[in-house]
Amino acid sequence: MKKLKPYESNAVPGCIRLDANENPLPWPEGMKEKLYNTSIPLNRYPDGNALELRKALAEYTGIPVEGVLTGNGSDELIQLIMGIYGGEGRKVVIHPPTFSMYGAAAQVTGTEVIEVPLVLEGERLTLDVEGILREARESSVKIIIICNPNNPTGTVFPREDILRIVAETGKIVVVDEAYCEFAGVTLSDEIANHPNLLIFRTFSKLYGMAALRLGYVLGDPRTIEIINRGRQPFNVNSFTQKAGVLALQYAAEYEKQKTTLLEEMDKIIDVLNSFPQVKVYPTQSNFVLFQVEETDRVYEELLKRGLQIRNMGNLPVLGKSLRLSAGLPEENQRLIKALKAILAQE
Repeated sequence: MKKLKPYESNAVPGCIRLDANENPLPWPEGMKEKLYNTSIPLNRYPDGNALELRKALAEYTGIPVEGVLTGNGSDELIQLIMGIYGGEGRKVVIHPPTFSMYGAAAQVTGTEVIEVPLVLEGERLTLDVEGILREARESSVKIIIICNPNNPTGTVFPREDILRIVAETGKIVVVDEAYCEFAGVTLSDEIANHPNLLIFRTFSKLYGMAALRLGYVLGDPRTIEIINRGRQPFNVNSFTQKAGVLALQYAAEYEKQKTTLLEEMDKIIDVLNSFPQVKVYPTQSNFVLFQVEETDRVYEELLKRGLQIRNMGNLPVLGKSLRLSAGLPEENQRLIKALKAILAQE
């Protein structure tokens, strides 16, 4: 624990935030008012089983309510999985570059991290399926985590590759689908066939509830029951539970927001692609990863203009990279204008 560094937000006051892959659009019309008018007894503990929310999620996902577990953001669920299936003497396989919280949760729980980096073929990133299968043969490997679509690259991996890993390893395979609504892909329909498959989802991205901290995991009811044993009681507060139930009632409106955000993302990508010195990685989400020669300069110049994106540093496989997510249309226009001016100087 002494070697761990606490997570610190890198938010720059006064800047437009295009660094966290959030949904910048306001909640659908009327949703906030309905939530505020909901009667919530704040002097009482929340429903420890989050039954109303889990029933709503069961209807939304098609997974039995017994196969749904909610958490205080996906981060809590990631650490919960590590605590139950990982720990001292056990290992988890991840595929860098990927979401940094997997490694952080492994450190906290004493789980050893085995890295099987992605393979770069031109501009296309793929899973090293054979490498993952090889590492998974070791008995101490208990968990494999696949981020799909992958953060920070936006890559969607072939369904058959992931299912092969699920079927041939028999290990707990977590597929993090935080951005699945943007890409229109999911493996939730395979849960009934694979008791070792777990799907992680979040309300922090398309559903615009990052401040409320709500995530959930889908899986075989027997596996979910095991995970639930390690869950903290009352881990999702009453206000967040109500917000989650309400948000699912506005799913059609969020689909419209998805279309808007992806259209805005395309405009930004078109500008990046218009500069030959910029390498843009294909994405199927509301963010894009790209590379330029002077990474730090581009990042700092955007900051000077009141625009904060994510400087990813020196990523495994890829090297120095930047990541940005779609903002409001007017914010994106400001970003595009700034990018054109800055990249013209490269």
